[in-house]
Amino acid sequence: MADENFRPRRAPQPEDQGNEALNMAQQVRQQAQSDEADGSSDQPASATNGNYQIAGSIPPAFQQALNNAKNQNAKVEQNLSGNPPKRGFSQMSRSGEATAPTFTNTPKNDLSSSGHLKELLDNLRGSTTVYEEIQLPSKGKFYDDTDGPSNGILSIRPMTGEEEQILATPRFVRKGQAINMIFQKCVKEKYKLDELLTVDRTYLLIYLRGISYSPEYDVEIKCPECEKKFSTTIDLNSLYVEECPDDFGPDLQDVLPTTNLPFSYRLSNGKDEQEIQDHRDRRIKMFGDASADDTLIYRTAQLLNHIDGITRKDELQVLLKNLPINDVSYIRGLINEPPFGVDTNVEIVCPSCLQDFSIDLPLEANFFFPRRQKKAKTQA
Repeated sequence: MADENFRPRRAPQPEDQGNEALNMAQQVRQQAQSDEADGSSDQPASATNGNYQIAGSIPPAFQQALNNAKNQNAKVEQNLSGNPPKRGFSQMSRSGEATAPTFTNTPKNDLSSSGHLKELLDNLRGSTTVYEEIQLPSKGKFYDDTDGPSNGILSIRPMTGEEEQILATPRFVRKGQAINMIFQKCVKEKYKLDELLTVDRTYLLIYLRGISYSPEYDVEIKCPECEKKFSTTIDLNSLYVEECPDDFGPDLQDVLPTTNLPFSYRLSNGKDEQEIQDHRDRRIKMFGDASADDTLIYRTAQLLNHIDGITRKDELQVLLKNLPINDVSYIRGLINEPPFGVDTNVEIVCPSCLQDFSIDLPLEANFFFPRRQKKAKTQA
């Protein structure tokens, strides 16, 4: 009867000698451990490391297998003893089970760096959170302490890198949110600053630029006479600021010079300007170009309270289109040029033709991103 446990075996190959020796070593170790448990071992156990000595002529491959097994056992025992590994990762739990690698090599200067950073930030807050009071050109005459300060005083601090990042974010600029976000962060009082008059916001914008960078504003201008471009520097401190006259506002009423129709109006604020810009963008998107842009009429109608009792904005637009141009121009002059605020008219002299001319303060990209001044080279 054939042996049920019989399995055919192939002839030993040279490459199997190492595996065969390793199997022999494992069998010897298992037998020795079993004998030790029974108390019947004929081989003396090592009192120090539990290894067993084999007497007689030992084949080299068998001796190498024993050495490998010994080294592997020593590594496992070292991990189980709780000794930290030499590398920064631990891949073996105390139970001997494999675990996910855990980074244990923490830089020595992390704690000291964090402490130093905190110290630096504390010192910076002492300088970057210093507010200074400013008087708005309107003197607060058009506010009731809900939409702005009735005394016309706001507290403002210079910008930091956080505010500059807001200005560098295209979606904030594109949606007209950037300036409002800057104002909200740099002004101490918690008003809805888009409700400030455009006149006051212009002053606030120029003042903020001056204290955050410097009052020197480098611009590139094209001469209207010789049409040559040149660079010049505008000193923002030289801009004239006029305060609201005592006899002006807050209720604004008048009579049209040609038709003698009574009317009343108001001054624009930040919210108005954003709404007007949105209207213009919608018209251009709808019609594909600026030929159908009616922003001029739309803006004037938005800022009129009434003309001879007409209050609906669509009706005011129709009326404005039919009024004498002298009356329309009169209304626009009152709305766009109140008798207070920053005079943004700048006198310029062309260095090429020496022609003097005036321009409105250009708000270029470097208004809040000044160009870096190049240092003059010194000769040895």
